[in-house]
Amino acid sequence: MSTTRRTEFFGPYKIIRPLGSARDVERFVVLCTKTDTNRMLYRFENQVSHQQRRSLFDAMVTLSTLDHPHLLRIESASYDDRGRLCLITPYTGNHDGLVTLSDLIEKQGGKLTISEAARAIEHLLSASAYAHGKQIAHGPIYPDQILVDRFGSLQVELYAHPAKTSEARINTLIADEIRSIAQLGYAMITGLGINSDRLSPTRVVKKLDRNWDAWFDIALDPIDGFEDAVHAMRALPTNPDCEQWLTSRVSKRVPVQFGSMIRRFRSASVNPSRR
Repeated sequence: MSTTRRTEFFGPYKIIRPLGSARDVERFVVLCTKTDTNRMLYRFENQVSHQQRRSLFDAMVTLSTLDHPHLLRIESASYDDRGRLCLITPYTGNHDGLVTLSDLIEKQGGKLTISEAARAIEHLLSASAYAHGKQIAHGPIYPDQILVDRFGSLQVELYAHPAKTSEARINTLIADEIRSIAQLGYAMITGLGINSDRLSPTRVVKKLDRNWDAWFDIALDPIDGFEDAVHAMRALPTNPDCEQWLTSRVSKRVPVQFGSMIRRFRSASVNPSRR
């Protein structure tokens, strides 16, 4: 019996080897026989119901309209002969495989240089600002979802999946996404995680611009964060005009009307039957 493995194709794409999975979606590096170039193939599990298939396909078609240098571009979306949805994207890796931001951080001892971290934050905020302007959001972004190409440029893999098919509110996704980029930025600069007694970056990194302290104080605030990704990007300390953006934000906290609260309390105490 022959043990030779049959070469598998998806249209003009010859499957070379598997590259694990991303959010339960199989990944393969493939060779386009028409252009003799490498591409990535993402293959979803077969969806049971017609509604699920339709919803997923429509979401991927929408996401394929995103065209930004820091979002992995979906070049095509179609089904294979077994009814599985497949996406074709550029291949960002090298001969060893894909490189994620997680890989890069680990390789460099748990953190990046200030210039590298700032560049990464700018890439991610730029991508978010672009997508949010089209009313599309990813929600929290994690370092293993970010691909690093051969030129050091970041690209978010399968941006807005599975958020696009979820019922999450867009405003919640946007706020969580911006805050997650700040959390990632803090870790890249300091090498530390986020906790309740978070240290200011300038206490961890010598000679760091103090505007980074202010930027992270705002970006990590769960209520009074930046207004949007554009605001967060303009306030980055790498921008010479950052100070005006660090101070030009509107508080989102609901003001507490103590006078009316006291009057209602007194009224309820005098007229208990109204409670």
